[in-house]
Amino acid sequence: MLNAVQLGPFIIKYTWIYGFIALIITYYLLKKLLGGNEDFLQEFLDALVNSLFIGVLSFKGSILLYRPELLKTNPLGAFYLSGGGKEWLTATVLACLYLVWKTKKSQWPSKLIGTGIIYGLVTFITTFWLVRTLFLLII
Repeated sequence: MLNAVQLGPFIIKYTWIYGFIALIITYYLLKKLLGGNEDFLQEFLDALVNSLFIGVLSFKGSILLYRPELLKTNPLGAFYLSGGGKEWLTATVLACLYLVWKTKKSQWPSKLIGTGIIYGLVTFITTFWLVRTLFLLII
């Protein structure tokens, strides 16, 4: 069974494709659910995208934090290494801290934040699982 598709020099894992599809569907569902509050919706989605970006950067950067010897031997090698549990935990904590800081700073209503986070997580996880399952059934 194949785990990735190769497009020229690029190797794209199928899990990344599933995640991208799930992100797109989650984005449109949140836009539909929270459409009545345009100001909150735009700021909230911006904060989610920023936290995702912070999470990805901190996931890859924390490899250098936990293995500083890579800075001397092979600093670009950190981009090719996949992180473990410590890196995932670091990325999740930093992304959540950013969301908490943004929530306090913007003083968003608790009900809207809860709705956005719960529906976002449930939709993302369900869509990821469904796309993955359908893909595995087709091939």
